[in-house]
Order: sequence, then structure tokens, then C-alpha cells
Amino acid sequence: MEPIQIIGIKDLDEMEIESVNRLANRYYGKIQREIKKIISLAVHIKGYEKEGRQKKYSVHVKVIAPARIFASTKTFDWDLEKALHSSFRDVIRELQHSLHTDDQHKKVR
Repeated sequence: MEPIQIIGIKDLDEMEIESVNRLANRYYGKIQREIKKIISLAVHIKGYEKEGRQKKYSVHVKVIAPARIFASTKTFDWDLEKALHSSFRDVIRELQHSLHTDDQHKKVR
């Protein structure tokens, strides 16, 4: 099984596909630094076209680890890259919070 699955990529054009692949690979490395064993990373992209020329994107990111599943399901934006950044940052924040890897509280020795 591939480590990165992108669902809904068929509905995107070439520039959007290149952007999604670039950001997914960049954030995969960042997520891998937080949690060592990633079983899979799934990025689900859905585009909504209302009567105008612009598309609204909904991005969901799911990281499956051996012990737990981390997901970001609340991100949507008119700009695909903004939605991707926001969704990936949300998952990384959730990882740091649950695994206590952030530097929020330094231990005093």
C-alpha cells in the first residue's frame, strides 16, 4: 500500500494536481518526524462548484498510525493550497497535542 493516498484527484486540473502532490510530500516528512511509524496518509479533496467560476475545496487529511487515527475534517477554502496547508497543520497540531511532542510546557530539572 502506498504511504500517501490522494482521493478525488481526478476532478483537479494539472496545476492543482502538482500542488497537491508537492504539499503532500512536504507535509509527509513533517508528520513522519512527529510520529515514526505511519501506516498511511490519506488526503481527500472535494471541489464544490456553485454557479460562479470559482471552486470551493474541502480537504480532509487522515493519518493512520499503529496506535491511533488522527484526522482533520473541518478545512475548506476557495484556495486549494490554503485549504491543504490548514488541514495538514491541523493534523500536525493534533499529533503534537496527543503525543506531547510540542514545546508548550518545558520540564524543569
